[in-house]
Amino acid sequence: MNVGAPQLDVAPRCWTADDLRRSTSWHFSVDVGAQEDAAALVAWSRLPPAAHDPISMLREDSVATPHIDRLAKAIHHEVRRGSGVALVKSHLLADDAFRLVYMKIGLALGAPIETYGRLYEVKDTGVSYRESTAPVSQTRESTGMHTDSSGKHVLPGIIGLACVRSAPRGGSSRLVSAAQVHERLRHKHPRLLARLYGDFVRDVVTPGGDRSPKRVAENRFPVFSYPGRLRLRYMRYWIERGHERVDEPLDAEALDAFDALDAELAAPEHVLAFRMSSKEMLFIDNTLVAHDRDAYEDDPAEPRLMLRLWLAARELETAFTACPECGAPWDLHWAYVWEGGERKRKYNTCGWLRDQLEAKWLDVS
Repeated sequence: MNVGAPQLDVAPRCWTADDLRRSTSWHFSVDVGAQEDAAALVAWSRLPPAAHDPISMLREDSVATPHIDRLAKAIHHEVRRGSGVALVKSHLLADDAFRLVYMKIGLALGAPIETYGRLYEVKDTGVSYRESTAPVSQTRESTGMHTDSSGKHVLPGIIGLACVRSAPRGGSSRLVSAAQVHERLRHKHPRLLARLYGDFVRDVVTPGGDRSPKRVAENRFPVFSYPGRLRLRYMRYWIERGHERVDEPLDAEALDAFDALDAELAAPEHVLAFRMSSKEMLFIDNTLVAHDRDAYEDDPAEPRLMLRLWLAARELETAFTACPECGAPWDLHWAYVWEGGERKRKYNTCGWLRDQLEAKWLDVS
């Protein structure tokens, strides 16, 4: 059974937890040059009018930051063309520089989606998302594997998470490749995978949004889709609550499909778990990587605090959109494979495109 996204496109984006543990391609750090850029950002932030609210005032061209820009380009490539994950260590930055560098990298990756503000504080407010309309990000509960945003017309392509303070216990990040899960479902449960390409209602949880049954009923879209690249949009709780609110019970096949998806999302061999420490930044592709966090316990004196960025992803410019020899999209001529713990780029089929791209490597990578 042919299901949704073509395997040739999806398979190169697959990874397991062991794949990423063996790799360093998704690890980055703020080097000496970027620290000099950070000093320039701090100096700019102390001058009027930026001094009033530098995070809100900062634009991509506010300050020349060539080293940060190069770092952001490498991060973008890994997030949108590679594993979908980038962890950035910046432990030497002061607090004000840390936030500014994080925001500057974000601006280079895409346009901020400011539904919740630019840098949204992820912290426990003492409520339960199951007993209120509070977003999960304002609780200390485990969220379950999901992608961000339950709004049909609000889709962050990239999510950033910056650690200001970690929790003394719990709160570890957990990531899973949506491509890996998709291909396991294609192999084991093709009928259920096909069901996940159908539309499902999501509850509306955006603060101040129209939460009427009519509005909720319109807020429906697939779990998996393929608008030219694989896309996962999933949080089971909001789907089940959305269907309850519009009185459209989920059928047995849909529930079986969610169970199969949840099982693959929770499979230990798929889940990369790690603990973020202060002054680390994480960027993920919100359409190709599902995420979760462990429940945590706070230190009341220094509660856990993360800063979230939602970004409309900016796509890389490519030298070619299609092969003039065979007409296929140029992305279909290559694949990532794992060798010795590192991702290697390899070509297949059309030699014409291979020869052209080798001469223009930096333009397309």
